Amino acid sequence: MSFSVDPLSSVMIVLALFMTGCSYAYGNWKTPAQRWAPWCFCLFACLSAIASDWLVFVFFMELSSFALAAMIGKKDRPAAWIYLYSQLIGGALLLLAVAIGSAGGPILPMGPVPSGQFPLFVLALGFKAALPILHFWLPIAHGRASAEVSAVLSGYAVKMGIYGLLRAADGPSVSLLCIGAVMALYGVFQALMQHDGKRLLAYHTMSQLGFIVAAIGSGTALGRAAAMAHLVSHCLFKGLLFLTAGGLEDSYGTRDLRYLGTVAREVPLLFALFLVGATSIAGFPGTSGYVSKFLIKLSLGDYPAVMWSLQIAGVGTVLSFCKFGIYGYLRTARPGVSRALLVGKPSSRKFKVMVVMAVATLGVGFFHRWLPFFPADGPSLWKLGKALSASYPIVVGSVIFASFPRVFSPGDGHFPDVEDFLPRLGCLCLEPLSLMRELHCGRLRAYLAVAILSGLSILWFLSS
Repeated sequence: MSFSVDPLSSVMIVLALFMTGCSYAYGNWKTPAQRWAPWCFCLFACLSAIASDWLVFVFFMELSSFALAAMIGKKDRPAAWIYLYSQLIGGALLLLAVAIGSAGGPILPMGPVPSGQFPLFVLALGFKAALPILHFWLPIAHGRASAEVSAVLSGYAVKMGIYGLLRAADGPSVSLLCIGAVMALYGVFQALMQHDGKRLLAYHTMSQLGFIVAAIGSGTALGRAAAMAHLVSHCLFKGLLFLTAGGLEDSYGTRDLRYLGTVAREVPLLFALFLVGATSIAGFPGTSGYVSKFLIKLSLGDYPAVMWSLQIAGVGTVLSFCKFGIYGYLRTARPGVSRALLVGKPSSRKFKVMVVMAVATLGVGFFHRWLPFFPADGPSLWKLGKALSASYPIVVGSVIFASFPRVFSPGDGHFPDVEDFLPRLGCLCLEPLSLMRELHCGRLRAYLAVAILSGLSILWFLSS
């Protein structure tokens, strides 16, 4: 095994340490196994970030998946198994891509891959990065895991797939541009349909990752810098938002927007921290989201269709967080509904962690020129025209929500997604498994017959 450190891997290491530390300080880890799991994840994530070749990257990335599955299983074991199986499928495909790319030579170094193998790398990394259709595990794992685990899952774990795409891509990619636009729009559409706060945040993970994928697809140095900027800012504000959702659950026993609405009055600090995360994901000037989204739009100047898709997704983001803020913190979704009662408040330790993340989010927004990936010749963001340009989606989304608030009121039921096909897929898998059970009858004659038929089939295939 060989390792190397460069600015990109250094950023990933810092993020892994920061997110793991915040998650560990926020959560309640009761057993020694639970206390070790976050740091095992951090160790394997850091080793994957400094891997010199793709094989070492896959090895440690999959080990980190095992550690994260153990963290998810702390609260919901079925969700942990779904997450682990999905990541193992992606890892197997990535091993296949590495094997094909390394055939007849040394193992592929960590960097751009041959153009012929690039689609397979995108497919394999798509399981980790929650690309469309391959995101079936995302709402399940985020929705059922504890808040501190969801923060790591959304803040860092999915970024390992993005890190792989950053390494694998070389030049412009129309496929990544299209995938990014679809992710941004589909994720925000699904988020608008949710009444569970954590599922809403989960789909926004997919949407914001679409911004990063589109920036990578531009194939320029500015696009890569923009992708890294949004990777960092998303890590901070989405981690903060998941922890505030955990604060809602601590305070009211639910994060269902239909039964909340008095939080701003009863737990004002939690509402203030939510506003920091919400304004950042919307790209409000002075936050980390403003910096990264400005760079992304600047990098996509040659692709107006993609840029306008992201603008529409930005308006949808504002609508989603107007919905979350109004119905989650300010007023109930429907008059006469029995609201959840305040049963407690997050501990001071949890509030301190959230404050640290909020300060980091604002710090990146105000001191973005200190970031190693911010272009040295980049434009100044403290100009009225740029601030007004970034505010257009915020103004449009706010006006639409104020005009039609009932349209966005949290509804009942479950809006369908690809995760709903998992039970059907399980039924299909039961058929061959039941056939295999019937073959294991314990009779020697049956085993010999199967062996002979298999051998004859192989000989016939080889002879033809």
